[in-house]
Amino acid sequence: MDEIEEIRSKIDLVELISESLPLKKIGRNFKALCPFHAEKTPSFIVSPERQIWKCFGCNKGGDVYRFLMEMERLEFGEALRVLAKRAGIKLSSYRPTQAEAEKEKLYQVNHLASEFYHYLLLQHRIGKKALSYILQRGISKDSLAQFKIGYSPPMWEGLQKYLVGKKGFAIEELEKAGLIIKGSKRNSFYDRFRDRLMFPLLDHRSNVVGFAGRLLKPEAKEAKYVNTAETLVYHKSELLYPLQITKEEIKKQNSAVVVEGELDAISCYQVGIKNVVAIKGSALTEPQARLLKRFTEDLVLSLDADTAGDMAARRGIEIADSVGFNLKVVVLEKYKDPDEAAQKEPEYLKKQIKAAENVYDFYLDSAFKRFRGKTAEEKKKIGQELIPIWAKIEDEIVKNLYIKKLADRLGVNEEAIILQIEKQAAKGAKTYSPPSKTPVRLRKEILEEYFLALILQAKETESLLDKEIGNLFSLPANLKLISLLREYLAKKKKFSSQFFFKALPAELKEAFNRLYLVDFSEKVEDKDWVAREIKKTRAQLELLKIKEKLQSLSQKIKAAENQAKEAAIEKEIRSLTQKLARLEKS
Repeated sequence: MDEIEEIRSKIDLVELISESLPLKKIGRNFKALCPFHAEKTPSFIVSPERQIWKCFGCNKGGDVYRFLMEMERLEFGEALRVLAKRAGIKLSSYRPTQAEAEKEKLYQVNHLASEFYHYLLLQHRIGKKALSYILQRGISKDSLAQFKIGYSPPMWEGLQKYLVGKKGFAIEELEKAGLIIKGSKRNSFYDRFRDRLMFPLLDHRSNVVGFAGRLLKPEAKEAKYVNTAETLVYHKSELLYPLQITKEEIKKQNSAVVVEGELDAISCYQVGIKNVVAIKGSALTEPQARLLKRFTEDLVLSLDADTAGDMAARRGIEIADSVGFNLKVVVLEKYKDPDEAAQKEPEYLKKQIKAAENVYDFYLDSAFKRFRGKTAEEKKKIGQELIPIWAKIEDEIVKNLYIKKLADRLGVNEEAIILQIEKQAAKGAKTYSPPSKTPVRLRKEILEEYFLALILQAKETESLLDKEIGNLFSLPANLKLISLLREYLAKKKKFSSQFFFKALPAELKEAFNRLYLVDFSEKVEDKDWVAREIKKTRAQLELLKIKEKLQSLSQKIKAAENQAKEAAIEKEIRSLTQKLARLEKS
């Protein structure tokens, strides 16, 4: 057994997936909402017997390696190392691909850059001014150490001298990490971050992927924050700061407080709000929402008072809603952001978070604060802002509740609001586009797959030795599987899907695995139901087979060369018609 197979055999797929998704046992399989696309009816199936998974909505699927690669956006070698560590296996034979090796190098470069900046802030005289500044901002030395905050010196080549001159990295590696920028002169580079407080950005697996550099002088003309440019390992839309530290508390509380910037998150954490993450922008993105969904069902968004009218923030709320979060919003009317509230009045901040309101109440209150709603023109503005939001509420009970609330506060009847919502829905209706040309599966294909999956999952494989049952199948893959299964059962007394799978040719493995992902729910455990279902499905396949035969004979009788042949065909048609009638009656 090679290392890849040994690791696969030691990792339980159900246990691994359940750390990211709430799996529900349905019969012999498990089910969940797919983490890779938005859905409201679960179509993500996990087979513990075959140690495979598949989503029948987006068609992604595979084994333990593929799940980790899809879930964490990893190369195969990265997933292999993560699972090897989990399984307690030391890798010796695997050689990383070029892309994997490049990513690993970027992690190393960023880690050492983080150590360099952190050292300068806390232990070098060059960082004294920055240290004094950040301590005056209310960030403690313990927090500086925990969050590895650093300082980039006011030098054009300070980082290069350390990483290239002392640590031996190539200048190209620093450029790929986004730490330096190519200058106008040939072969010249300068440090991206200079004279800035440095916040290392880590992914939820604790790899340093980039940095956010904050100016010390607010009056400077440069941008207040500079982030690492997009690299092979850093994608701003996917990162949540500092999830690697707060994810366990988020899981424990089943709630995440979402703030905007690094200082907001650190200040909240300092005063005991440890289930916090910063989105590093004005709106929550879909990748960030899907990442958070692994750890909690509830989000509390801490927004500025005027955020309700911001389309980007509104889009973020819509994304969180579509991913399935329970959403609440807290507005800090006394302070401009959570950082200021945490520094000046932490108990007020905690109280506001605890009293966070439903997102639609937030929209309602914010609109009336900004537009008052006294004059016809003000009421129109409120309607223009809220109607598009109300139109997107999918739960009809919730929608009706907020239609009533809006109508009451505007002093109009509910019918007026409903009429505007209907107009909005008509305006947003999609124009017809022809359906995509996906292959249509024939009823016979579906029945054959269902029948064979039922037999395998119910462990009724001996029934496939019956030639009459075997003759009901016609698809090449099914016929080949049944033929190989008969050979296997002739040699072995007991069927094992694991050992049978290993003996299968590569082109049949996916078809075999798919049979274990057909959803029979808990009914497949009921022997009486299984017996009835096998009998019923067998009869349906027999009916189809007879109808196909009758269709074929009707063509043959037209081409019959003599009366004798025609009479023989008619006799066979009568026999099959009688059999068909009996089957349909039963």
